[in-house]
Amino acid sequence: MHLEVTNLHKQFQTRNGTITALKNINMHIKEGEFVCAVGASGSGKTTLLRIMAGLETLTAGEVRVDGVKVIGPGADRGVVFQHYSLYPWMTVADNVGFGLKLRGVPKSKRQQQVSYYLDLVGLTQFAKALPKELSGGMQQRVAIARVLVSQPKILLMDEPFAALDAQTKQMMQQFLLELWKNTDTTIFMITHDVEEAVFLSQRIYVLTSHPGSIKAELTVDLPIERTYHLKRSSSFRDYQETVLDLMSVELDSGRSVLIN
Repeated sequence: MHLEVTNLHKQFQTRNGTITALKNINMHIKEGEFVCAVGASGSGKTTLLRIMAGLETLTAGEVRVDGVKVIGPGADRGVVFQHYSLYPWMTVADNVGFGLKLRGVPKSKRQQQVSYYLDLVGLTQFAKALPKELSGGMQQRVAIARVLVSQPKILLMDEPFAALDAQTKQMMQQFLLELWKNTDTTIFMITHDVEEAVFLSQRIYVLTSHPGSIKAELTVDLPIERTYHLKRSSSFRDYQETVLDLMSVELDSGRSVLIN
């Protein structure tokens, strides 16, 4: 899977005139990569992800997956939002398998796939539980399993851990890294949490605000095997400070830079 964003612009029409949310966005995400985009409020992060998902139209430019132009939602892209949006009256297993049921997947095959992905996210023993009986982190695991069961080429994540407490967020970050390594899933995630972006990703795009544009692309050269101990290292803190500096200081040239 290769996702390419080329010369993307997004404008909104308001009573006060035209607002440019995204300007001249150029990005690429290679197969098997974990890439994050960070930016402050007004950088258009969520709008960008929704355009990638086909849930929002663009004004100019294009998004392609494996060379095919994105014109709407598709099975090649799965989206995990900040809010879990689970059906409260359905069990965990039924929530995970709901999309397969809508697509007419036979019950036996559906049960087999649901069982596999519940095991993958460590929730097999909660298959018959209702969402209200789960913690926030567990509910987000259900949401992730529900997306993965459809086997998308790329997982698009919109600040999925923002609503979690610090300890649960750390656990979910570790879980997501393990999931990424075990499934070879391509992941693009947006976040405002710089520490989270450095910990999870191989590359980071830093966005400016008003309008959102690419200020910098940063390669994160840290070990693939990452635990919370890594956050204490000088290398980790250096990357974190670099991103924070990029977010707080506008470049005089107004153009994106590439940091090797």
